[in-house]
Amino acid sequence: MSDRLVKIEELAVMISTSVQTINNWYRWKALHPESEFAELLPDYIQEGNRRTRYWKTSDAWKLIEFKSSIPHGRNGILGDITQTKGRKKCQKK
Repeated sequence: MSDRLVKIEELAVMISTSVQTINNWYRWKALHPESEFAELLPDYIQEGNRRTRYWKTSDAWKLIEFKSSIPHGRNGILGDITQTKGRKKCQKK
């Protein structure tokens, strides 16, 4: 069975999450590359004029593992990403 490449929208459907959540995960990984959780996120392939990101279909399992293993809620690891975004929205008003 060949390992085909999928865009972020299809990947989000495969792992039952949103595109924004996947973007947040990779934004967090860029800020915290030394974290043990960052190692769980597979690298993506970026090619083409628009620099579209692609993942292998086998990477979906790695993302599901990441999704199930990270701490959630107020004490979750993504607080610095999600809280910053929320603060920016509040300051605009």
